[in-house]
Amino acid sequence: MTSKSTSRVERLVLAIAIAMVVWAVVSGYDGLLAAVGDHSVVLGSFLVVIAVGELFRVRMPSGRVAAPVATGSALALALLGPVYNRADLDVSSGVVTLVLAAALVLAMVIRKALKRSTEWYLVAARTIGATVTAWLVRIGSDGGHGVWAWQVNAERPSWLVAVVMLLAAAVGLYIDLVLTALVRARRKGLPGAVTLRDELGEAQALTLGVLAAGPLVAFLAPVIGLAALPLGLLPMVLTYVAVRRYTNNRATYRQTIGTLSRLTEVAGYTPTGHAARVAARSVTIARVLGMHAQEIQDLEYAALLHDLGQVGLRSPIPEGATVMTSPDDQRRIASEGARIVRRTEVLDHVADLMERQTTPFRHVREWGEQIPVESRIIKVANAFDDYSHGRADQASVDAALERIHLGLGYEYDPEVVEALIRTVQEQRI
Repeated sequence: MTSKSTSRVERLVLAIAIAMVVWAVVSGYDGLLAAVGDHSVVLGSFLVVIAVGELFRVRMPSGRVAAPVATGSALALALLGPVYNRADLDVSSGVVTLVLAAALVLAMVIRKALKRSTEWYLVAARTIGATVTAWLVRIGSDGGHGVWAWQVNAERPSWLVAVVMLLAAAVGLYIDLVLTALVRARRKGLPGAVTLRDELGEAQALTLGVLAAGPLVAFLAPVIGLAALPLGLLPMVLTYVAVRRYTNNRATYRQTIGTLSRLTEVAGYTPTGHAARVAARSVTIARVLGMHAQEIQDLEYAALLHDLGQVGLRSPIPEGATVMTSPDDQRRIASEGARIVRRTEVLDHVADLMERQTTPFRHVREWGEQIPVESRIIKVANAFDDYSHGRADQASVDAALERIHLGLGYEYDPEVVEALIRTVQEQRI
């Protein structure tokens, strides 16, 4: 299955979101007309902010895509109760769903016109999550207003209302994250638990900022009215800016290392694209094995630079295929590359991974030597690219896998090879 195909999970998420919108139309059409008449400015403001927020997404290093402004605004709309003193924004959860769906569809049309990625499953997951939050805060007696009857009539302490709102927002937000993770896992052929861990842990500060935005807007609204929307979202927006700057810095750092990795290609020591292919394959294998994001980052850097030691050779290896050289030559190349990287004084761990990449797996099996799994992955990914000569046709791939199987358990870690086979099979589907 490729990332462009539509998985069964993705179709299910889209179907649930569509069913919620249809239900909202059927059950809340009259309420929508009344709400638009009574609260047109408020609902229109939320529609615009959600749509604009969807245009400003941030893509994390793992590939996770977040739209914090849109998500925070959607949760705020679901939680919003009193707006102007004693005048309530008395709308049903169906109205919340319809306003949110209209805003997100508008944003997707604009993104399509701007030739940006649409990724409808993100919109569907966001719709489901915010709708669930709207349902939760409207459960209960007191005329069906749920927790809002507590706030308006002062029958409950405000801190308890805040806790209820926070929990309701958390349920909706984490439903969004779980659905998104499941779709990404199916699209990329990765373990669901690993993808979910990335979703929940990679940008926790951003997630917490989104979670707090809705209740903050809801509590500010009775005091300052519609101005609560920009003021309540401000802390989350600042967090978004910080995370965006972090991801840009990571991308720049990655580009710098990628440029350095091409030194051997420019000098004629390795084939064009070899380092990038080994790095991409290594990262995919690591994700199949369930490695953490920080481990994958160091692995990618080490894989990009794994052949750097070849610049010290007097004459290039034929086709740059280190797998064809003697074990002593392989160790010298790896050691020289690690020595160069250690001079940066910030990539010592990456240098260690590079230095151990040539160690045969039998050292682990027979002598109990500790070889980092990252180094074992690089060894397998490099051998696969060397044996296949960088080609992706079935004959070249099968020939490469056959050569690797000859060294299974001796040169190569069987678990890593199994993960390699899974990545190859996913590409063929």
